[in-house]
Amino acid sequence: MNIRDAIEAFLLDHRARGSRPRTLEWHRYTLSYLLRDSQDAEVATLTVFVINQALAREVKPNTLANYERSLRAFCAWLVGVELLAKDPFKGRKRAKQVFEPKRVLTPQEISLLFQAAKADRRWRYRNPALLAVFLDSGLRASEVARLSLGDVDWETGVLKVEGKTGPGTVAIGRQTLRLLKRYVSHERKARCTTLFVHAGKPLSQPSLTRWARRLGVRVPQLRFQPICKSQRTSARLFQAGKFVRGPATK
Repeated sequence: MNIRDAIEAFLLDHRARGSRPRTLEWHRYTLSYLLRDSQDAEVATLTVFVINQALAREVKPNTLANYERSLRAFCAWLVGVELLAKDPFKGRKRAKQVFEPKRVLTPQEISLLFQAAKADRRWRYRNPALLAVFLDSGLRASEVARLSLGDVDWETGVLKVEGKTGPGTVAIGRQTLRLLKRYVSHERKARCTTLFVHAGKPLSQPSLTRWARRLGVRVPQLRFQPICKSQRTSARLFQAGKFVRGPATK
């Protein structure tokens, strides 16, 4: 079997085990990129020398670690299904990852973001609610884009989330819930069930990314910030690490 067919068989096995589409896309892109010069070669040619050449990339340490993770999983699978006699990664140390602390926005910067969010009078309720959800939940743009009205528990402030790692729940504070209620009752006009809309249509992930940039911030920056919990925006802050996502509830 050549490497191109082996990659397809590897992805088919992942699909049969219930791996998520994003995982399949990541493996397909990474393996096709790293092994693009060896696609027609036989699987048996995957030696430690081929692996070293595939990973000899001028990229950031964390990117290289991600590349290696996919290629290592592929080779381990090949050995497991007896398409490869020896794992070329055996005895090889894993690529080092660099963990850098996230820069935290100051209270003044958060306050300025809320001022910028309110500046567009067309969406004076939606934009602050959207910003508060990002700050309060730690959700990705794709996860916020998928939120529907039915995903919000309007009493407890718990959001049902269909995320990268599967379904789960995230709690938001009273201030964020209040902003959401005001947006839904005073400004949101749409027939669709998507929570955040523009001109009656759902806001997509790219739209949310551009929206954040217009505010002067990137969505990943919002995911690791101190979260406003007081009646006065940014008046009191508590330090938040990674947000805790609970399991999905029925």
